[in-house]
Amino acid sequence: MAISLTSLLPYHPFKALYATLAIITVLARLPFWFLYFLPRFMRTHPSYTLRQSLMLQLLRCFLHHASLTNFHPPWTLLPGVEKDQWERIAPSKKDIYKGVLEDEEVKPVEVGGTWYPGPFSPDNQEKRKGVILHFHGGAYIVGDGRKADLGFGAGLLTRNTEYWVLSLQYRISSNPGCRFPAALQDAVTGYQFLLDKGFAANDIIVSGDSAGANLAVAFLRQRSSGARG
Repeated sequence: MAISLTSLLPYHPFKALYATLAIITVLARLPFWFLYFLPRFMRTHPSYTLRQSLMLQLLRCFLHHASLTNFHPPWTLLPGVEKDQWERIAPSKKDIYKGVLEDEEVKPVEVGGTWYPGPFSPDNQEKRKGVILHFHGGAYIVGDGRKADLGFGAGLLTRNTEYWVLSLQYRISSNPGCRFPAALQDAVTGYQFLLDKGFAANDIIVSGDSAGANLAVAFLRQRSSGARG
């Protein structure tokens, strides 16, 4: 039976060797990318700065290499630096997860989320108009919506709206047992949690960036399909 090189990359020592080679290759390409993106018309979008174009290129490289090496980001429900902004969210009732959400192997689990701009409590709920349920990006292989990952983006949302933001740490497919429909199940769990917190459906905005935007659309389609539990 033939064994391909890519099938060996998730395992050491091939993983370490590949990662080292990838880092060297990316560093060697940086000067060329700098020159390539120097003219504004060569950038992904004319409004992008040189720094944005370079960071986007680095992100693309990271995601590519991470997928090849079966990179597993750390997954934890501990608060970390988020402290009181962190919320653990238990799955909702079983009958909520119907239709495409049902799976023989992948089941709803406890997830977490980070509140922005600060800790949420019912006493200060009226200080803002509603809540934004936000799904982070990362190609379904990286990201967790915590401060280090989404602090800047969540800050933009809270500064420019009068809404709370709950950034959901949904399951990503790079971790074992987290294939579809894990992330969609978690989206439903987060939404139902907000309803149980007392937010009306009309006061909940669903948003996402990159892969998170895909999840937001999938969630809204699931909601509109009639399979709501």
